Amino acid sequence: MHDVLFRLRQLCWIALVAAVFALIDTDFIIFLVALIVIAIVAFETRAPLRALGLDRPRSIARTLALGIPAGFVMLCFSKLLLTPLVEAITRIPRDLSAFEDIRGDLSRYLVLMPRIWLGAAICEEIVFRAFLIGRLEAAFGGASRVATLAAVLLSSALFGLAHAYQGPTGILITATLGLIFACVYAYGGRNLWLNIVVHGVYDTLSLGLVLTSLDRTFTAIGHKLVPF
Repeated sequence: MHDVLFRLRQLCWIALVAAVFALIDTDFIIFLVALIVIAIVAFETRAPLRALGLDRPRSIARTLALGIPAGFVMLCFSKLLLTPLVEAITRIPRDLSAFEDIRGDLSRYLVLMPRIWLGAAICEEIVFRAFLIGRLEAAFGGASRVATLAAVLLSSALFGLAHAYQGPTGILITATLGLIFACVYAYGGRNLWLNIVVHGVYDTLSLGLVLTSLDRTFTAIGHKLVPF
């Protein structure tokens, strides 16, 4: 009975987080949700930092040496292969108009960087990777092979849905990128710092392309590489 109640409680936590996302409309929602998530994990575990994958990495230099180039590679994969492929399938361009005000505006880009690193890189990784994967596994009875796979897939789908403002194509692209992040976290030692570095570098470079209008060049190259 205790095990059943424990599993149900994990699902209730996830439902609570989803409800906060859905019902509260603010630009800083990810920060609020991250605080809620940290409180939940602190309640459920005796070592919340470890449970969230925020233990100090074995080597900070190695984490940076892997994360920075991985962020660049992920950007190229997303812009040159994944995005044109999904757009060819859906016939709907990815909607990134929310970031159009950055184009040609260096000051706006620089002002946005702290929010990108704190909100997207750190908070999104805490919520969508560490929290969701951990709580879903617990709801499914523990970190078995099947439970981990289900948690990875579900967390990735929810990550995609959280980016619904990018349209259906954006949801599919973001869910795919989320799947990569989830696999790195779940099967790569569960230290979140590598994810944070890769995510931050990816978003920094991606918005840098918009700033310089090189995103249009990448789009043109991508559609030549995937000529569907």
